Amino acid sequence: MNLIVVALTGLAVGAVLGLILGVPIGRRVERVAWYADATVARARVTGWLLRDLAGVALAAVGLILVAAAVIWTLLTAA
Repeated sequence: MNLIVVALTGLAVGAVLGLILGVPIGRRVERVAWYADATVARARVTGWLLRDLAGVALAAVGLILVAAAVIWTLLTAA
């Protein structure tokens, strides 16, 4: 099951429990759902960050390889 669905379900259950049983229990469930949602969001942002950093690193390696090939060609041609 998708973690966002679990978080939203927990939030809905917390709201219902808050209305039926009183605010403290409902707030605790909502807090757990909020932390779960925040954790999923952080994981998603971390994934995006790692993907972007990997792309930058790959581009840097490519640039270094091309520069090394050009320099090698210029030095050996003389």
